[in-house]
Amino acid sequence: MQQLAEHAQQVADCANRAIESSSAATEMNALNDAMMAYRSAAVFYLTHPSIADYVRADARKHSPETREAIERIADLIDRLNEPD
Repeated sequence: MQQLAEHAQQVADCANRAIESSSAATEMNALNDAMMAYRSAAVFYLTHPSIADYVRADARKHSPETREAIERIADLIDRLNEPD
C-alpha cells in the first residue's frame, strides 16, 4: 500500500510540474513514466492480495467491536510485511 501511495505522489508531482513547466514535452514524458509505474503498482496490489486483505475480508463477518480488533490485527500484519 505504501508503494502505491508513493507512486501516486510521484504522479501528482509530475502533473504539477507539467502544468507549471515551459518544457511540457519533457515533463509529460516524466508524467507518463510515473503513471505507468503507478499503474503497475496498482495492478500488482489488486492481483496479489496480502494475508492482511484476507483477514480484513473475514472481519466483515463479525460484530463492530470484533471487526475493529481484527482490522487492527490486519494493520499490524501490513506493517510487519513492509520492507524496512
